[in-house]
Amino acid sequence: MAPIKIDLPYGRDTISVKVPSEKLIGIFLPRALDPVSDPAQALREALTHPISTPQLRDLAAKAHRAAIVIEDATRAVPQTLIVDAVMAELEAAGLAPPQVVVIVATGLHRPMTESEMAGALGRWFGVLKCENHDAYNPKRLMHLGTTSLGTKISLNRSFLEADLRITTGDVEYHQFCGYGGGVKCVYPGLADAEAIRTNHSRLDLAGTGPGLIEGNPVRNEIDEVGRMAKVNFNISVALDAEHRIVAARAGEPYHSFRQACRFIDDMYAVEVPHQSDLVIASPGGHPRDIDLYQSQKAIEEATQVVKPDGDVLVTARCVEGSGSDLFEAWMREANTPDDIICRIKENFVMGAHKAYQIARAAQRANIHLCSDIPPGRVRSWLMNPVRPHPDIDRMITRSQSVIVLPQATLIRTLVSSVEDSPDD
Repeated sequence: MAPIKIDLPYGRDTISVKVPSEKLIGIFLPRALDPVSDPAQALREALTHPISTPQLRDLAAKAHRAAIVIEDATRAVPQTLIVDAVMAELEAAGLAPPQVVVIVATGLHRPMTESEMAGALGRWFGVLKCENHDAYNPKRLMHLGTTSLGTKISLNRSFLEADLRITTGDVEYHQFCGYGGGVKCVYPGLADAEAIRTNHSRLDLAGTGPGLIEGNPVRNEIDEVGRMAKVNFNISVALDAEHRIVAARAGEPYHSFRQACRFIDDMYAVEVPHQSDLVIASPGGHPRDIDLYQSQKAIEEATQVVKPDGDVLVTARCVEGSGSDLFEAWMREANTPDDIICRIKENFVMGAHKAYQIARAAQRANIHLCSDIPPGRVRSWLMNPVRPHPDIDRMITRSQSVIVLPQATLIRTLVSSVEDSPDD
């Protein structure tokens, strides 16, 4: 039978692979839900019919200063539409642009560039004040308090000085928070560097993991910080694999976020019949493969459906390299995955936690990376560099079974049977 050609997102392009049909267990993609026909109208309706809270314009009528938190450049969120919809409500309540600040929830990611801000704000660029959060600048932080887990937290000063605090963003699976989105853009997105480090150090606590939310200690603490910070209003969108809005929910932060999560499960919870020798995965193209820091999520998901000591091949352009100098340093200083795992358990360091996650994956499978990164750097990261066609073709030829995940960052894979594979 003729091989099946599969196009994998790669940056803003694609890479094609051919898999013999007798080897292919399946191409596992998100389920399609119809995107809304008019995204701007969907956002207006969400704001007009908020969940468990008054309309945003009613809240804004009592405010003097408003802060709108947006996601950074690593998220493909329709920021312009969201900011337009929010500003229509604020202006209807009498708030003028000088009374509004937009804050980019960078966490410890790089700041948005001016051109990225212009793309995010659209016609509001240059009209609204916009700032990148700086987790290291104590002058731009205010102490908030201590959580029930004992985390001492300071948050962005501009956010806390506003008397109307609005969070925005998309909802997607997260490796240890359950789901990204909601007030996660406040903590860790607007927190101080040490609190962010503490948040990420809990990635292995019982109850954490993608799609796990109730009883998840990390998500519980995020929600707790949202209440401590008195977040007034949240807008959450569920996006399909093409970054189109499938659903928009707005209102009280806790409930509006969770309603949006239901659409994520409907689209992205994927059942795989059994594990395979080879898993070929793409994070989903730009911006999900903007660097290895983001692309690691696809590596993690692929290792969930590969046989022990099998092969995981990730196609990720990584135009911005690793995304973390500290990650690279830890990788260069290690000879084996065990070196990194032991080191981080002794001293958790942000940036290095990605080294830990890749080292953990490398204990379960052989990790191969097809990227624009020079081969020598990839090898120093305990991964095997591969070229698009000769190397990938050879990997497919020597494998008995293949699973393909073209949108691996988005999905949550559930394996029906670990043992009953065809070659057992």
